[in-house]
Amino acid sequence: MKWTTTITGIGSEAISEKDDLVILFGEQATDEIKEVAVIHRFDDQHVSQNFTFKNEDIVIIDGRVFSALYVGAMVVSNIKAIAHAVLVFTDKIPKHPMQNTIYLDKPVSEPMPKFDIGSEIVFEHK
Repeated sequence: MKWTTTITGIGSEAISEKDDLVILFGEQATDEIKEVAVIHRFDDQHVSQNFTFKNEDIVIIDGRVFSALYVGAMVVSNIKAIAHAVLVFTDKIPKHPMQNTIYLDKPVSEPMPKFDIGSEIVFEHK
């Protein structure tokens, strides 16, 4: 199954060249959160309530495919409720991973994907 979201906003502090992470939030985010987040909207809100995502599923951003190394226990419920998750781009899972986070496989030497207003983020459950 696939779920597609469209980026509708990018906060002024959402993307950092030194941090390999992005905070995703739905359009109902507060103004403070919008400053530090990539705001996205599911293309079909009703379908988003069937959202499921697990280790080894994939996320496609800017045409690049990333495999989920680890999916925190709170990710699915947060996505369904407020379209929220943290995406961390890394090649290893920390000893104590955050439970609202999807750790996506990306070698340290590779650049972050591009996030642009109007771009799609695709979550694909195998």
